Parts: sequence; structure tokens; C-alpha cells
Amino acid sequence: MTHSRPPRRTHRTSLAPMRLARNAATLLTPPELAKTLAPLRAATQALREGVATELEWSIVASSIYVAQAIEQQGVVRGLGEHFRSAEVALHGIEQRAMASGEWKATALYYQELDHINTAVDLHEFQLMRLSYSEVSRAVNKATGEIRSTSGRIITLAAQQADMLREAS
Repeated sequence: MTHSRPPRRTHRTSLAPMRLARNAATLLTPPELAKTLAPLRAATQALREGVATELEWSIVASSIYVAQAIEQQGVVRGLGEHFRSAEVALHGIEQRAMASGEWKATALYYQELDHINTAVDLHEFQLMRLSYSEVSRAVNKATGEIRSTSGRIITLAAQQADMLREAS
């Protein structure tokens, strides 16, 4: 009687989990960063020129929420007051633009423009130092906070997540 051995198992390792982990841990490339920031830069320019639509205002506001979520994660810290100042400026702009009950583009005060430009530059600084997974986590957190306060998601936050998914 012969003892048959079970067939020898070959161990194969899928590269997909390793690739996924590497992509989640890598920083955004300059083209990915530029693509992610393009809608924000365009919306900021429209605000600066006093011709911003409500959607463009929302893109900037969403980015500030994401920036604040990144600040709360603790990866890039110490910028919170700049983001709060931009948030206050955006609130003032919204109040003036919606004074008639419907959105009408409004000019910005110098200080509002300064706060918003500083926050956008600092947000870019944040994004240059975060991995894909850290940015994705911040986008998800900001989106959840906006939804929990019955806010609308119009979306640089969602655009950022989509762009990051495409990049990986």
C-alpha cells in the first residue's frame, strides 16, 4: 500500500495588496496635486474677481472643511487658526451674496481675500505632505461632518477623493 501525499501547494502572493498599500502610503505626485487643486484655484480666482457662483463658493468652503479635517488628524498641525479665519470670511461672503434670498456674486473685502488666499496656500502645503490614505480619510471626515449638519456636498471634497482614486 502506498501512501499518497497530498499535492504540494504552491504559495502565490498577489501583488494587488502590496500595490494598494504602496499607493495608499505614497505622497501625491505634482500632476495629481495640480489636478486636485485646479478647481479650487479656479473657484478662488472667481471669488477674488467678484464673479463667483454659489458652486464656486462651495468648492472653496469644502476645501476649507477638508483642510480643517487634515488639521484634526494631526499630520500637519498648527494651521487651524488660518482655516478658521477663512471659514469666517466665507461665511461673511455667503451672507452678502444671499442677502436677496438668491445667490448674487459679491466683491470681497481685502481681509477676506487675504484669509482665503492664505488658507488655499496652506491647504496645498498640507496636501503636499500627506499620503493618499491620509487625504482620503480627511475628505471622508469632512464629507461626513458636512452631511451631519445637513449641508450640501458640492464638491471639491468629492472631486478630490475621485481624483485620488483615479490616480491610484
